[in-house]
Amino acid sequence: MSQPTQDNQIKHAVESDPIDRILASEEPILPSSGFLASVMERVQEESRAPAPIPFPWKRAVPGILLATGTFGWGAYAFIREAIPSLRSPATTQPQLSTALQVPIEHAAWIAFALAVSLLSWKLSRRLSGQS
Repeated sequence: MSQPTQDNQIKHAVESDPIDRILASEEPILPSSGFLASVMERVQEESRAPAPIPFPWKRAVPGILLATGTFGWGAYAFIREAIPSLRSPATTQPQLSTALQVPIEHAAWIAFALAVSLLSWKLSRRLSGQS
């Protein structure tokens, strides 16, 4: 006999809450007539679509390993040079005169390489139709 009283209490609690009364009085929402057909058509289109192209990990792994090795070697070389220089403070100023003693032939070769690079870039843009 406790069951009917619990149901009455739940029913009374639902009826006393204004939001529940509003929601209970609304009509059920029904989809439009063509909704199910359009959804099923879209699902079938998606099932017929080809699978996405997988990422080429076999080709990317060597490049990732090379980049990791290069950065690791650079970090090792930097630390190997940085630790001794931090232990012994520099008491002399850097000598810039040795850097300025580069022969003029080196500068000419650098200028030549830059000119060839610029000309090849201009030629490739002209051949590709970009201005």
